[in-house]
Amino acid sequence: MYTYRQRVRARSVVASLTMVLAAATMTTGCGSDGGSGTLPAEGPAKRTTAPQLAEMILDTKRLEPALPDQFSVPAELDQSRNRKAWDADDAAVCQSEEWPAQWCAQAVALGIAAYTNARDQELAIRLISFRTPEQAAALFAGKGTEDEVGKNPPGDQIDGFEISPGQGWQGQGINVRQGAVIASIKYTWSPATSIPSDRLMAITRMTVERIKQAQHGQPSTASTR
Repeated sequence: MYTYRQRVRARSVVASLTMVLAAATMTTGCGSDGGSGTLPAEGPAKRTTAPQLAEMILDTKRLEPALPDQFSVPAELDQSRNRKAWDADDAAVCQSEEWPAQWCAQAVALGIAAYTNARDQELAIRLISFRTPEQAAALFAGKGTEDEVGKNPPGDQIDGFEISPGQGWQGQGINVRQGAVIASIKYTWSPATSIPSDRLMAITRMTVERIKQAQHGQPSTASTR
C-alpha cells in the first residue's frame, strides 16, 4: 500500500503532466484537419499612401528636355532657330536673354527654344530656373486677367502682355511660373497671317506641362499636336 507521502507525490506528478499537456495543446492546436492552428507572424505594417513626389531643381541638364522641341510646337513652325540650356553663372549672358538683373543673380539655369516658318510666324520660349518655388514666386507675381489668359489658366502664376516687334508685325506674350521655373513665351506674326485664337494658350499649356513632367523626373512629352 502507498504511504501518504507517496500518494501526495503521485498527485503532484499527475498535475504537472496535465499542465504540460494543456500547454502543448494551446501551442500546437488539435484541429481535426491536422493543421498547426498557429497564427502567422505579422510582418511590418504596409505603407498605405504613396510618398509625395519631391519637386526637383531643374539644373541645366534637367531644364533642356523641358524646352519644347520640334515635334511639340505647332506643325507650321517647322524650322528650329535655337534650342539649348546653360548654367546661369554669367549674369551678362542671362540679361542678354531678356531676364531682369535681379532674377539673373539668383537663377540656377536658363534656356531657349525658338522656331519659325521663315515667312510670317515666329515663336520664342525662354525658361529660367530657381532653387525653390518660393524664390521664384518672390520674383514673379502674375496678374493676368480673365480677358488676357482665360478661365483656369495653367501654371501657379501667369500674366499676359502685348508685343510690338516692329516692321509691321504684331504679337502676344505670356509669362508663367510653374513651381521654381518661370517661362516667357513670345509669339509674333505678320498682320496678314491667320492665327488660331487659342494658339498662344495652347503653347503655354504645353510648356507648363513639360516643366511639370521634368520636375517630377518624367520625360517631357507634352505637345500641342
